[in-house]
Amino acid sequence: MYPNKKILALAISSILLTACGGGSGGSATTDTDQPVPTPTPTTAPEPAPTFTDANLDATNASQPALFDLLSNATVTDQSWQIGYQKYSGFMLNGGLSGQGKVSGCIAHQYSSLFDGEGNAVEAEFVKLNQTNTVTDFNAVTADACSEFVSDSLITQIKTSDWLEADYSQGAPVYSAKADNGWIIRSASGDHYARVSVKQVSVAFGPTTTRKVILRVENWDANAQQFSPAVDSPALDFSNATAYWDLETNALTSADQAWDLSIKVNGRDYPLQVNGGASGSGKAGVGAVMVANVNAVTDPTDNKQVYKYFADRAEGILSKPGSYGPLEYSVQGQHKMWPTFTTYLIKDESQGDARLFKLQVVSNYGSDGALKSGNLVLRYQELN
Repeated sequence: MYPNKKILALAISSILLTACGGGSGGSATTDTDQPVPTPTPTTAPEPAPTFTDANLDATNASQPALFDLLSNATVTDQSWQIGYQKYSGFMLNGGLSGQGKVSGCIAHQYSSLFDGEGNAVEAEFVKLNQTNTVTDFNAVTADACSEFVSDSLITQIKTSDWLEADYSQGAPVYSAKADNGWIIRSASGDHYARVSVKQVSVAFGPTTTRKVILRVENWDANAQQFSPAVDSPALDFSNATAYWDLETNALTSADQAWDLSIKVNGRDYPLQVNGGASGSGKAGVGAVMVANVNAVTDPTDNKQVYKYFADRAEGILSKPGSYGPLEYSVQGQHKMWPTFTTYLIKDESQGDARLFKLQVVSNYGSDGALKSGNLVLRYQELN
């Protein structure tokens, strides 16, 4: 019996060891007793931006800088969609501003940037920057707006500034408004004159005639004074645009040297200068800093005439700021502030429409350290 007891004891011992997971060293645990490891926190990678940031050098105020959204490049041909000329503003390649078929609309804007009278609200402007406006830009889709607008002309000289209309006799009787006048820089950029509309003649009939005569005081750079006033020849714009050359005080044509032109546009008689949206020259209208144009004693003194502004295109990029995507002098300084408005830009020049969303996020380079006119564009093609 004793051997049988030893065998039985040995068998029981083996069973107990097996049940306890026996082996050399350590205590045994079951699967359910294994400690659950704490996962290491991971940060999801930032999604790659779907938009492009591009630089547009528009520091040369004598000509517009043109940008092609398709090639992400500054261009000099007609492949551009958006352009900017310092002191004149933004333009799209369509309507008045170019030979293309580009139009646009406002897809998103920050309405709190301006008060009820259209004045900039400084506290709201300082809240916005290139980083915290990305979410709103990304949220804009292709169906954000449906009506697209092409550029039209805004002249520096308004017809209402110089034309008086008397309707008391039925048909209007036109005359030159008292005290009208401007300091004009020539298309060559180096001649100046004090110019006003002296006489207006509009005769209605089977063939309506329209003429104006200008009063001109040229600036004599040698004598450092304005010359005595002379009359211009009659600018007859009855049937076609009339062109006038300031330097020679002579009538001319579109393909020759000219400084001012006048034409009929419905009920408007726009006087245009040969610069900006109206021509390829450097002509402009002076922003007078003294009491009036007659108080200007030196048209080259920027304390008297701050800048000379050319005609500009008005379109969707003319809103909401004083320069559309940019607002001037938010803090009373000569500085441009981005409005971070998102525009939809449609280009139908190549047949099928190409659609982009666009913001102007800086006028001073990516880090804000460059001089004025170093634009940063944020854009993305939507189709």
